[in-house]
Amino acid sequence: MRSPDTDLLMSAQTFVRQVVAPVAAAADEREEFPVDVFRAAGRFGVFGAGFPSEYGGLALGWAVYTGLIREIAQACASTAMSAVAHATLAMLPIFLGGSERLKQRLLPALIGGEAIAAFAMTEAGSGSDIAAIATTATDAGEHFLLNGSKVFITNANVADVAVVVAKTAPAAGILGLSLLAVERGTPGFQATGRRERKLGMRASDTGELVFTDALVPKDNLIGRRNGGFAILQRTLPAARLDMAAIAIGISERARDLCVDHAVGRRQFGKPIGRFQLVQQMLADMETSIDAASLLLARGLELRERGLPLAKAASEAKLFASEMAVEITRNAIQVHGASGYSRDLPLERLYRDAKLTEIGDGTSEIQRLIIADEMIKERLARIPGR
Repeated sequence: MRSPDTDLLMSAQTFVRQVVAPVAAAADEREEFPVDVFRAAGRFGVFGAGFPSEYGGLALGWAVYTGLIREIAQACASTAMSAVAHATLAMLPIFLGGSERLKQRLLPALIGGEAIAAFAMTEAGSGSDIAAIATTATDAGEHFLLNGSKVFITNANVADVAVVVAKTAPAAGILGLSLLAVERGTPGFQATGRRERKLGMRASDTGELVFTDALVPKDNLIGRRNGGFAILQRTLPAARLDMAAIAIGISERARDLCVDHAVGRRQFGKPIGRFQLVQQMLADMETSIDAASLLLARGLELRERGLPLAKAASEAKLFASEMAVEITRNAIQVHGASGYSRDLPLERLYRDAKLTEIGDGTSEIQRLIIADEMIKERLARIPGR
């Protein structure tokens, strides 16, 4: 007898083929967020796979959820990216730190896809440097008074709620950060309507949020005041695992197209898959995807067990994202002129792959995290330290 998670992942292939894939190219071409597809993903169970049933989730675990993200990314990385911003970066903090009343009020609609969430951390003057965040939330009795702006925010223009990172104790640096759930219609809160014109993942809405004396109820505080960094330490590594899954999904689609082309395309009287240089590229693709999948699986196991996963998540994201860029580039090479044409999805896969090296922390930041964790582990083994 097959398990429910196996059944869901198998049916996800049909869902992706019938619902996600048919609109992917057109949505990218128009740079238009496919809201109907997004809501359908919620009804299918994508967003709730890892969350418990009391909030409308399926309680199948994070490995199943990440598997769904990987499946969607094969057809439309933009939709997968929007899903991660929604379900991991925004919903997870609410689940981890929100009051029971806040969770009951927000999570069911978000899990079902009736509402859309955004995660608002990046600012014009702060990306990976979280301590440089300038957005502030000051005490105003029963509310926080929120002031600042956020840029490059996924789902910004379509979000019903944004999880906002702000300073509630500016002098304390990262130890003075708090997370607030800011809902559409909050006085002083608006999306500017500006949509970033991007190289890739063009069907994923990316925009700017502005807060001008926005009055946010204190009930919407996620976790304790000045305790936002602790929640980010659990949220960001999880998102990096999901970014690795997106990169692997992109790579799998590129590989499959290459194998089909290598079998069907003939030159000099034989399939090009019989040429050793093409075989080398195919073998490298397969080996790299398998290696990335193992790194992802290790990170997911640590997450399921509640163990520290910062280093494992960064390793998975670093390897998978750089692999995706290389595989999609080589896939275009295997296809020659047809690979460069927009009639095939390879150029879109190549463009989409690049963002996986940047989003949720650049490759350079991932290397710093990995090295820092290595040093911490070594120092912890030194007696007397």
